[in-house]
Amino acid sequence: MDVTMQLGQAQRLEQTLSPQLLQSVTILQKNSLELETAIKEEVEANPLLELDDGGDDISYEDYAADADGRDAPSADDEANLGSNLDPRDYERGDLDDSAAVDRGMLDGATNAELDWGSYLNDGYSDTDAPFKDLNAGPADPDDEWDRPIKDIDLSLQDKLKNQLREWNGTHELQEQLREAGCDDAHFRSLVEYLINSLDENGFVQGLKAGAAIARAMASDAFVIEIESVLSREKELDEASLPVREAFHVLQSFQPRGIGARDLRECFLIQAYAIPDFPELAIRILETHFDDLNALRYAKIAKDLGVSTDAIQQAVGNLARLTPHPGLQMSNAPSMSISPDMRVYEKRGHFEVEVFKSRNQKALRINKMYLDMLQNKSLPKADRDFIADKLRRAKEFMTAVDNRHSTMELVMRAIVKRQKDFFEKGPAALKPMILQEIADDVGRDVSTVNRVTNGKYVETPFGVRELKDFFTSGVKQGESSDAAVVGSAQILDTIKALVAAEDKKKPLSDQAIADKLLEQGIKVARRTVAKYREEELKILPARLRKMV
Repeated sequence: MDVTMQLGQAQRLEQTLSPQLLQSVTILQKNSLELETAIKEEVEANPLLELDDGGDDISYEDYAADADGRDAPSADDEANLGSNLDPRDYERGDLDDSAAVDRGMLDGATNAELDWGSYLNDGYSDTDAPFKDLNAGPADPDDEWDRPIKDIDLSLQDKLKNQLREWNGTHELQEQLREAGCDDAHFRSLVEYLINSLDENGFVQGLKAGAAIARAMASDAFVIEIESVLSREKELDEASLPVREAFHVLQSFQPRGIGARDLRECFLIQAYAIPDFPELAIRILETHFDDLNALRYAKIAKDLGVSTDAIQQAVGNLARLTPHPGLQMSNAPSMSISPDMRVYEKRGHFEVEVFKSRNQKALRINKMYLDMLQNKSLPKADRDFIADKLRRAKEFMTAVDNRHSTMELVMRAIVKRQKDFFEKGPAALKPMILQEIADDVGRDVSTVNRVTNGKYVETPFGVRELKDFFTSGVKQGESSDAAVVGSAQILDTIKALVAAEDKKKPLSDQAIADKLLEQGIKVARRTVAKYREEELKILPARLRKMV
């Protein structure tokens, strides 16, 4: 085998992102709360960055002008940056009047080297800003109190694991588990395995790849058996004692119905836990669940030897049960939504205001280090260190400003395309994709995606995520120029139809599709079923029926 070194030539295409571009992209995709954290972390890491506390050091606006060798922006410049918008210009659809300083950054352009001489001789006053004593204690004595962290933001799994920690099995059960080769720690790990297998509705799910892959990957015989039960290869009653009890322990936790493998088992777990739940309703769930789904009340009555009226009364009690117990406990940490922008009406036109936090406005350059750069006796290593930190501070401040201007640019393009939404409400939302906005603002679709992901805007109809403005639609014909009805309008109409239906004779999916057609909206029955189940979380007609 030849292992000698060889020299060759090859051509290839690759994209190299500069550190400045990477930082700009990272800042752009952060929401307002994440940006606040990033600013605080950068201020702690970079001694040349400070948050203005009322001193005379250089603010960002002064710095941006002086660092580029420019004078302070004029009124015309500010108008071009979108800070002084003319509603008439906005109505004409001139998207370039928003700040475009981020265009070069997002296209990969690098910052020019600072002219230290001109920068240091201009742009700040000689008055020293007061220093903040970082070693001083808090002004408010109450801030020293170590407040307990509450568990309100715990996920569904975390809350169930807390219940598992508080659970204590009987001495008899522990003895039986040990005889079966499963100690207490091992048994708790089995229950925790089931908890980690829960979906957002609270149902326990097996590995999507199937029990065969689970057997190949798992070394625990009880875990393999659990996967066999979840894949219906083995009945729960036929499983070993540790597996059976692991399911029973999880299903005893709150809210009741957690840990079920299907809807029937979920209803039975809840029904067994209600002391006064009718015995006839439980028998229906146990023996005639398929007939119940098909509304075959006469057949159920004949098999159980009771009247049809008795069956209907028993079925009416099922309204006390919830089909999605997991939704009663948040499956994800709750997040505080802080709007990044606001859209409001002014003199008949819609204006866009991008919020800047106090920290964003207060970013400045530390004057003490700039004075040190003017000292010619400063050692070269120290000078290089300060120069490097100053360059990084400039890049960070520019990236923060680019985020502000790009968000405004994208939001104004959205307002122009979704003007009916801001005038009439969510039902008037039109189908729109990211590429359309990207074309309007002259940015890559990935940039628009970063702007809209996790960002919120305050509108006349509530706070909404920017992603909500991008919806699909349903064509009303086969021709290429057929009209398209937005999914938001369809969802609102379906929701209104279900709310107004006769609860004794609820509308089926086909009946909803027919009523939509009467209103001029052509939607297939399977599309109605998809929207009802996945988007609106509305039960089918047979489960909405009330006696």
